Amino acid sequence: MRVKFAARKSSPRYPNRVPGVFLFLFIGGLLCLFGFWSLSIGQKPKKPSFLEAEDRQLDHALHQKQDDFEIVVFYPQEPQEIVSTAKQQAEQLMTSLSTKKTEMPELPAAKQESPEPTLIKADYHTEILEQNTLSVVYLIQKKVGDQIEEDHWGYILDLQTGELITADQAFDQTGLDRISALFRDAMKNQEATHDLAYTLSFITASAPAAENFSSFYLEEDQLTFFVDIAAESLSEISSNEEKNLKTTSAMEKELRWSVDPNQLGSHFLLKPGVEEENLFIPPRTVDPQRPMVALTFDDGPHPKNTPRILETLKTYDGASTFFMVGTNVERYPDVVLQVAENGSEIASHTYNHPNLTRLSADSLNVQLNRVSELVNDLTHQQIQIQTLRPPYGAVNEQVKEASPTPLILWSLDTLDWKTRSAEKTVDLVLSQVEDGDIILMHDIHAESADAAETLIPKLTEMGFQLVTVQELMEAKGLEMLPGQKIFSANQDK
Repeated sequence: MRVKFAARKSSPRYPNRVPGVFLFLFIGGLLCLFGFWSLSIGQKPKKPSFLEAEDRQLDHALHQKQDDFEIVVFYPQEPQEIVSTAKQQAEQLMTSLSTKKTEMPELPAAKQESPEPTLIKADYHTEILEQNTLSVVYLIQKKVGDQIEEDHWGYILDLQTGELITADQAFDQTGLDRISALFRDAMKNQEATHDLAYTLSFITASAPAAENFSSFYLEEDQLTFFVDIAAESLSEISSNEEKNLKTTSAMEKELRWSVDPNQLGSHFLLKPGVEEENLFIPPRTVDPQRPMVALTFDDGPHPKNTPRILETLKTYDGASTFFMVGTNVERYPDVVLQVAENGSEIASHTYNHPNLTRLSADSLNVQLNRVSELVNDLTHQQIQIQTLRPPYGAVNEQVKEASPTPLILWSLDTLDWKTRSAEKTVDLVLSQVEDGDIILMHDIHAESADAAETLIPKLTEMGFQLVTVQELMEAKGLEMLPGQKIFSANQDK
């Protein structure tokens, strides 16, 4: 039986009254809506957990979780051209973090017994550079308990091809030369890397070649490099020193070093700075406790031989003194500047190579000072001639009294001008060389350049620092006076 309910009529006394049930529902709904609105206004946005990012989803990351650790590595998702390479780099970083996590320095909280797993997050930010490139910089955070340790890593991508940018794309050769010189000097001046910086393996690994500096990134005003050094060399560093060594814990053990890109001037092609008018003369640090010799070259500069010698010196972190004849300074000014920019010493060998003991006072004055004037003009007063070698080693009292600089002779004469044999020159030097020697050679002969290309690595391997005459005397604590004859820095010679 169907029961019908009769509609209830409004009271005649309250013709517009809303039925009670509807009024109750309406008021209740308003209260609920107001309460929800009030709760939403007072509630702060959800803060990401440690392993989350502010503006990225975890599905845009690599994720690895085990009982004792959890790692998240984010990577760029656009533009499409870079995603594949960015993911490959993230995978390499993930592998390194998971395999090397136990080698990262222990935090105080890690020494406490804690059930909490180690959490590692690698998140990134980017900077668009010139030549359509992108710098990707990672902040790597390791959390143990309530302690957080931070590290950095990065790379640079070509936005069109998606490929990694290498050093030969980012720097010209002058830029690589500066990077190498600045890096070597920085490592010599850090206590933890001082001894390492004089080893042959380090010198080889820090030569100004693109393959030695191809792992790098740019973050604001710092260009950071990761330089591979032979494992056996790094193992020589004591554990106490290693705590202060700037190595990257994210990737394999490498020396990390940062430099202001402005020091590279226009030679950092991805973010070129303004090139200064002055010559860039690389810093050099000489260790007075280590053996050293001064290779010296007379009669140049030469347009072919001198650059060959400079290139080998540069590769093996060496410098020499080039005693130049004024007529060749006038003829090859670019080579003169190249000597200075490689950290070697420009010195005088008189204007046109006469026997100084046979000259009048006026002629002697010209021969002693003209090269200095030429070099001053060429370098805009930036380089002052400090030493002079008299042709044929000929010196008398008149020469000594008139000379404005010390008179540099030699302790080891290779006779390269006479033998014209690279082999004989090499054999003579290697059989007689001693700490403090000043070695006489001539860069106008191709055979002497051949000999230098063999001697420079051999002497470096033997543990000798290759230095300028000025560096040699200063390191040995020996004063040089105008007109004084100097044969070597070895007091026994």
